[in-house]
Amino acid sequence: MIKKKANYDVIFPGEHVAFIEEFESGKNTFVVDGSIRSLGFGKKEYDFKKRQVVIERIKQAHFPKIGDVIVGYIEMLFGSMISIRILYLNNKKFSSGLSAIASTRITSESGGWNSRRDRGERRPKLVYRVGDIVRGRIFSLMNSSAHATINDKDFGVVYCICYICGGDTVKFNNTVKCIECGMMEEKKLAFDFGKEALLSLGKRRE
Repeated sequence: MIKKKANYDVIFPGEHVAFIEEFESGKNTFVVDGSIRSLGFGKKEYDFKKRQVVIERIKQAHFPKIGDVIVGYIEMLFGSMISIRILYLNNKKFSSGLSAIASTRITSESGGWNSRRDRGERRPKLVYRVGDIVRGRIFSLMNSSAHATINDKDFGVVYCICYICGGDTVKFNNTVKCIECGMMEEKKLAFDFGKEALLSLGKRRE
């Protein structure tokens, strides 16, 4: 019989973790109107023997703050939003399993596609794919989620492989081009897109 079960998704302060009909309120939790909620950032753990849910806290120093720069891979696409699984936080390896949500809509302030649209040029459809490596900046921690922006020349796709053949890609103007099969896609690219930027992760200093 399983006595304990851990959930490795990061829980935010105030986030619902269980109902009092299911479990008792344990360490680092509190109860509001029958809902057991977290007192801080952490990971929830269910103790089936004691019928209790607890939160194992994550050190705040290891948790993103507004203004932090993240690098991670796209793990999910939904509409005009992407979910980024964070691998690096301020250029240091990050293993808390946290993801950030980012909009793929780019405004003219970035000097990107919308500024071209303002000049009457065609607005291309930017393509993002699961597995693309993306850099962004945390700008909000509202609604129990980390929100990031990729709307700056420093941010966007840092590296990706060809979705057709799996080959290496290079930057070609505002597109990526596969050096194996010639596939081309238009993406919001970071200024330093390329394998070199990927290999330098964890080596550069902010």
